[in-house]
Amino acid sequence: MKTLLLTFVLSLFCACAFPQKITGKWTCEKEVVKTLQMGYDDLYCTYKFKKNGVMIIKIKGQTVFDHNPYNYERDHIRSGSIKIKGHYEVKEGKISSIVVNDDVECFADEYNPPIEENNVNTASLFVGQNVRETNYSSKKSQHLRKKLLVYRFLWDWDDEPITITKEELVIGDKLKCRR
Repeated sequence: MKTLLLTFVLSLFCACAFPQKITGKWTCEKEVVKTLQMGYDDLYCTYKFKKNGVMIIKIKGQTVFDHNPYNYERDHIRSGSIKIKGHYEVKEGKISSIVVNDDVECFADEYNPPIEENNVNTASLFVGQNVRETNYSSKKSQHLRKKLLVYRFLWDWDDEPITITKEELVIGDKLKCRR
């Protein structure tokens, strides 16, 4: 009987601490993403909230531009990705989070597709075949990490008001997401 009562109390606590409504994948609204000045033309941000209180935030960006103004077939592709892992807790309509510095991964790189003769769209061929020359620099990743610190509202919550509907998640006054 004590075991049954203890199990019931723990399950009630877990249901309150990590509401089922927030679990799943959420995508940031375009208006939010437009405010992020990360240095990429195409940028998107997704959240994944798990039942056990773990959250994973992924931010990915890409910019494609002409590497050489006289050769339109050779595009230069710059991309970056950020992965933030942490824990969250929802209580009484407010959300709090904990993210450790080691759980933030940043990666920035540049792609220069090889020049191929008789190929009109080298960039699409390059992306489609997943063949690339990578110029990776830890300085670029560190620069991306510094830019991220300006937008702490994306993951740093301390009793921020939260509103969850079937299709929309609003945290504080800046972050809006959709399923």
